[in-house]
Amino acid sequence: MVAEPVQATWQTLSYFYNKSSEFITTQQDHIVNSDYIDKISTYLTKSSKPDYGSVLTKRHSITERLINKISRHQCKSLGILALGIGTSSYVYYKRIYLPSQQALKQPRKKRRAPKLANGARREVVLIIGSPTEPLTRLIALDFEKRGFIVYLTILDSKDFKYVESNPITDDINYLNLTDSFESQISKFQHLLELPVIPFPGAAAHTLKLASVIFAPSLYFPVGPIENMSIATWSRITDRLLLYLRLMSSGLIQLIRNQRSSTILINANIISSLSMPYHAPETIFQNTLKHLFTTLRREISQHGLSVTQVRLGNLHISTQNASSGSKISNMVNSEIRSWNLDIKDLYATNFSKSQFKSNPIKSRGPGTSLRELYHTLFDLIYTKRAPAVIYCGSGARSYDLISRLLPEAWIEWFLK
Repeated sequence: MVAEPVQATWQTLSYFYNKSSEFITTQQDHIVNSDYIDKISTYLTKSSKPDYGSVLTKRHSITERLINKISRHQCKSLGILALGIGTSSYVYYKRIYLPSQQALKQPRKKRRAPKLANGARREVVLIIGSPTEPLTRLIALDFEKRGFIVYLTILDSKDFKYVESNPITDDINYLNLTDSFESQISKFQHLLELPVIPFPGAAAHTLKLASVIFAPSLYFPVGPIENMSIATWSRITDRLLLYLRLMSSGLIQLIRNQRSSTILINANIISSLSMPYHAPETIFQNTLKHLFTTLRREISQHGLSVTQVRLGNLHISTQNASSGSKISNMVNSEIRSWNLDIKDLYATNFSKSQFKSNPIKSRGPGTSLRELYHTLFDLIYTKRAPAVIYCGSGARSYDLISRLLPEAWIEWFLK
């Protein structure tokens, strides 16, 4: 329980008053018993007859002046300190303590998509990402449980086969982008404009695209740049090209017509530090950061928001990704695929780097996925959504490290 500002200030003043009193008393004893007073007294006795009464009087007057000066200095410092503590206590009490207590007394906010008066669902969320990504599936499932009509993209034949054999739930819809992007986005826009009758006798309504969410890509190949195959770089280029094709095929116009929010979810730790042996992830994530930053600055004039949710460490599974045995198995598996020359050049340093980077990516138990779900929901219904928001342990701190520290320090940190 935090004390009120007046009580906290009074306790602080009492503490420092007692300390100051002890200091003044100590200094008084030092001054009275010091050699300086005796020297002054000796000097005075040379110019006149020894008048012990006047010497003592002068000694006490000098002492009092010195003590008064010390007291005034201590009181001034004490006053400034008390003012600072009092102001800080008041700000803390009003800005942090009271709101937190009021939040505890208020009922917990229910994050549910608004429905029509007849109970029908109307809010649509389009999630652009691969259903093979575990986090993408979890995000889609959470939105469906909160009352949204969820559309999840199918990006290639691999996604299509996966959905057929591993359906998430029957209530999630799919937007198949294996065909022409322009035609699929046009069909989706037409679907949003069609009148919907939820049940016989109900009034017709149209759907509303609340948000377009670009789901994260979390799995990338690792290894030396010179050992990356052309096929690997082509896959990374194809991923980036997917975003560009969508934006050039009418997606931005759809967002503008529906007045939808745009949210990019991307992993932040590895890409912000540009860690060695993670070139594909670094290039991909940083390119997306710049792309969506530019997009926000272009379409903000139309009253549209684009927010980047930069992820840190999230608690997705119960497995410890930073355990020594798991890292060792991953490192050995990767190194076995290298030729002898690459092994001689990079094996030792690669192993050290992975033992450093994996604990960084999975530092601590990780932030609960619920925080990510709540963040995404709140962003959809925030009138002035921020350009960047961080979610997950380490996301903000490593981003600040990369921006504030000199390059030489970061290189030393990564060694």
